Amino acid sequence: MKLLNRSLLHVSLAVLVVLTLWAVAFFFVLRNAVQHSIDEGLDDQEEVITHRLKSDSTLLHVRDLGLYGFAIGPAEGKEKKRYVDTLLYVPSEGEVERVRLRTGTFMHQGQYHRIQVYTSTVEEDDLVESMAIALIALYVVLLLTIIVVNNVVLRRLWKPFHAMLAQLKNFRLGNARELPPVPTNTSEFNELHAAANELVRHAADAYTDQRAFTANAAHELQTPLAIAINKLELLAEQGGSEEERMNALGEVIAMLERLTRLNKSLLLLARIENRQFPDEREVSFATIAAELLEEFADLAEHREVKLEIEVSGDLLLSMDPALARTLVTNLLKNAIVHNQAGGSVTVHVEQGLFTVRNTGEKPLDADRIFTRFHKETTADGGTGLGLAIAKAIAELYGMQLEYRFDGAHCFSLS
Repeated sequence: MKLLNRSLLHVSLAVLVVLTLWAVAFFFVLRNAVQHSIDEGLDDQEEVITHRLKSDSTLLHVRDLGLYGFAIGPAEGKEKKRYVDTLLYVPSEGEVERVRLRTGTFMHQGQYHRIQVYTSTVEEDDLVESMAIALIALYVVLLLTIIVVNNVVLRRLWKPFHAMLAQLKNFRLGNARELPPVPTNTSEFNELHAAANELVRHAADAYTDQRAFTANAAHELQTPLAIAINKLELLAEQGGSEEERMNALGEVIAMLERLTRLNKSLLLLARIENRQFPDEREVSFATIAAELLEEFADLAEHREVKLEIEVSGDLLLSMDPALARTLVTNLLKNAIVHNQAGGSVTVHVEQGLFTVRNTGEKPLDADRIFTRFHKETTADGGTGLGLAIAKAIAELYGMQLEYRFDGAHCFSLS
């Protein structure tokens, strides 16, 4: 069901319920008001009759209530006046009618007399029927008005929404990065258009990144495989000495090991982006850094790099412990591997900030340093995904991982 028709249905039902409740309440209010007015008229009528008695005492002998509209008879004492609805034969009408009857007493010449006066009333059935007809007519008029407003005014009001809906239906990734503007003065539609544009831009960026990632991944996977296959084919065709065969096999094994690391990195990156790490607990980056520095001591010694740690506080976060360890591992390994002989790596931990600094001669490309498969050098044989994985982990938990160069390479996590 379309939104306009659904809104029409809901409004129609709401109006029907409101009108029905209003009609019931109005009926009782109207009936009470009419009865009150009739009672006041009967009071006035009784007052007129008692006033006429001063000049015409024959009225004391009127007994035919239906014929004269009033009747007077003797009373033993003062009685409380009362009003009742009853049936009475009215000779002038020739039928029994529903009347409002007032009974009370008055004193004339020292004696109490009972007086009854009546007036015809509207039948409740007639009143209910008249109100029902009026209610149905009012409902039909309101419904027709709502239909006209729904199909003319609301359709025009929702025109920008349908324009945006058509744009989203026709949108194709790779053709545009944002939706054309939709002229409207409605703030909600402007917010909706801005939100849709934001989603479209995110989708376009993700599509562009995915295409680049797919191309780079294919290249990174195919190149080592092609080289390994080529070496194995040459080895099978040419033979060679035992030493040559062992060297060739060693190169093939190294390439396959690199492919294994690359595959693990790609799987880890995919799991991070799909948020497949539900285990969260508070982790201490100072503790993780101290443990990993001990593990990297041999690698640092081999590369003649000095490791240092300065702790003046701690960065405590609620996250998956394995991902926290991977994040720090990638930053430390990057700082050690991309260093120089006699250089140093300094880890500084303070309240809410974790920093890794390593010596370097020139700044890196800050715009591409966290891009997947970006490498400043290929000498280390890395996968080009270490910093990209670190960046993805940081973004997963709402952290900021930034790079700057101030005479040394500095990666800060906050």
